[in-house]
Amino acid sequence: MQRLLTLLVFILLIGFRGAAQSPPENLINARTDTLRLNMAQAEEIFLKNNLPLLSQRLDIDAAKAAIIQARLFPNPTLSVEQNIYNPNNQKYFDTGKSGQNIVEFQQMIELAGKRNKRIQIEQLNSQITEFQYFDLLRSLRFELRTSLVELNYLIQNLAIYQSKTEPIRRLVTAYESQLKKGNVSLKEVTRLKALIFSLENERLDLIHQINDREASVSLLLGAKPTIFILPTFNETQLNRADATLPYEQLLATATENRYDLKLVQTNVNLQEAQLNYQKALAVPDLGLGAIYDRQGSFIRDYVGVQAQFSLPFLNRNQGNIKAAKILVDKSKTDLQQYQNQVEQEVMSAYNKVRETDKIYLGHYANFSQDFDKLLDGITESFGKRNISLIEFVDYYETYTESITQMLQLKTNRIKALEEINFAVGTPVIQYQ
Repeated sequence: MQRLLTLLVFILLIGFRGAAQSPPENLINARTDTLRLNMAQAEEIFLKNNLPLLSQRLDIDAAKAAIIQARLFPNPTLSVEQNIYNPNNQKYFDTGKSGQNIVEFQQMIELAGKRNKRIQIEQLNSQITEFQYFDLLRSLRFELRTSLVELNYLIQNLAIYQSKTEPIRRLVTAYESQLKKGNVSLKEVTRLKALIFSLENERLDLIHQINDREASVSLLLGAKPTIFILPTFNETQLNRADATLPYEQLLATATENRYDLKLVQTNVNLQEAQLNYQKALAVPDLGLGAIYDRQGSFIRDYVGVQAQFSLPFLNRNQGNIKAAKILVDKSKTDLQQYQNQVEQEVMSAYNKVRETDKIYLGHYANFSQDFDKLLDGITESFGKRNISLIEFVDYYETYTESITQMLQLKTNRIKALEEINFAVGTPVIQYQ
């Protein structure tokens, strides 16, 4: 009995240590294909296939088309008037010399630089649309990178749980057999069964989390639901990734690369351009034209020129100008608020990385070095019957919880680094 139990425990530990190196095949086989990607490969596919980004690019094209429209001049107008019946010669639609017709040609001339101001407004709108695209890219890239990191460690954790479940089942089978012979107690068998039940529930929760992350990543990459996305990160690079840049440099990077901040800054320029345009609208436009009248004027075949403009006595666009001034002040206030927000986001991400690294760098190295020694010691003690099965299971649960917490710490650390990238607007921290 003692030899059997010791052998099963060693089998359990061997499978446990090798679990993180191989993916959970039964989860992958639920799909028809597997796509192995590192971060650079994932981002390349993301830029080509992400539908929200493709849609936003079309908005940019539409905004550029609005600039083309703003450059166009007003169309001239041509009007023709023909008499229906000439009572003098009793002719209908008399187009001859005895008939009457009038031809007018008019062209509107925009004054006060309205056309150029309208072009400037559409150019600023186009810039805002482009900034919205890059800000969307920043948000979706952050979602992609963090989801891949979470998926990577969730798969590692699931592999660990799956590798240790079957050896525990063998222990249960062996103990049930020995229970019938009266060699072990019911308490020991029940404790093992409780451990199996706990492991299965935790494994099921991990599978659900992986499926959620898979759905999110597949949607971001435009992949088919039948494809399993398997992250293939370099664990050494993940462990070495850090954010040693000073806060001032990170803030300067954010000021240069945060397109949502540029969007708010451009909105100030847009509101100022709108104010200038509203002031220009207060200036009446000039209409120029020519007229030909065959019979209706004081002379036959009258030709004249026309000029018209409204008199700005009652409506000088006062309301729209006042509203535009208010919007300029509002946009400047919004800009100050957003600048403060960006500074706070960079500081928050910076502090989060520092605090996470303190825990990670302070505990991970020692924990990894003592990992195998701890397991070997517990196993040896159990094989010599220096500790009971109940004590061994308690050690085993503690060990399992420590593995899960360490993987969660790794996940939180990389996510904190990604928050730095998100806060400054560009991937200053890279890994594959």
